[in-house]
Amino acid sequence: MWRRILKLFMRDVRALGDILFPRQCNVCGAFLQNEEELICGACLADMPLTYMWDYGDNSLERRIIDKGVYVVAATSLFFYRYEGYSELIRTFKYQGNIDLGRFLAARLGGVLAQSPRFASVQAVVPVPLHLFKRFRRGFNQSDIIAEEVAGALHLQSFPKLLKKRRYTKTQTAFGTGEREGNVKGSFVVNQELAGRLRRQGICSILLIDDVLTTGATMAAAIEPLVKAGFRISVATLASVEDL
Repeated sequence: MWRRILKLFMRDVRALGDILFPRQCNVCGAFLQNEEELICGACLADMPLTYMWDYGDNSLERRIIDKGVYVVAATSLFFYRYEGYSELIRTFKYQGNIDLGRFLAARLGGVLAQSPRFASVQAVVPVPLHLFKRFRRGFNQSDIIAEEVAGALHLQSFPKLLKKRRYTKTQTAFGTGEREGNVKGSFVVNQELAGRLRRQGICSILLIDDVLTTGATMAAAIEPLVKAGFRISVATLASVEDL
C-alpha cells in the first residue's frame, strides 16, 4: 500500500515539476510527458536500431576483423548519423549527461540479454581512457555503459583489466587511413587480473565502447586481450553505417 502511495506521490511531484521546469526530449526537443524519460515515445519508436545483435557476419564484425583481429560477435544499439540521434552521444560524452548515457546503456543491455549470440559472455570490460583524458573529462563514458550492461547481463564489469598506456589524439582528428596508426599499441592488459580471471574460468569477454566508426580503436583494444587468452565480443551504443 505504502509503495503505491509513494509511486502516486512521485508521479504528482514530477507532473508539477514538468509544469515549472518542462523536460525536453534529447532527440527532437519536444516537451516530455509525465511518464516519458529523456527521450519521447515517438523518438524511441523511430530510433534507427541496428538489429545486429540478431545476426552474425554483420558489417560491424567485418569492420573489426578487417583490422586483423578476430571478434566473436559485434553489435551497436543504433546508427548515430541521423538527425537528432547524433546528438545523443555528444550530449552524454561531452556535456556530461550521465543519466542519458545510463538510459541508452540500459536499452543496449536489454537487447544483449535477449540475444543468443551474446549468451556465452562471462564478463564485461570497458575500453579505457588515458588517465589525462579521463581527468579532463571527469569520467569514462565506457565505464558507465559497461556498468549498466553488466547489470542487465548479471555479470561483473572489470574496468581495470585493460589500460590505455599512451595518450592519443581523438580519432576524429584523423582520416580513415590514419586512425589505426594513432591507436596501435596503445592498450595493455593487466596481467595479474587477467590471470585471476582465467583461473576462475572466465575466458569470454564483452568489450564496451560508446561508438564504433572505422573499428581502429576497438581492434587496438581487442589485440592484447586476445593475446592474453580471451575471446572477445563487442557492443557499443552507436555506430556509423557502412563506411
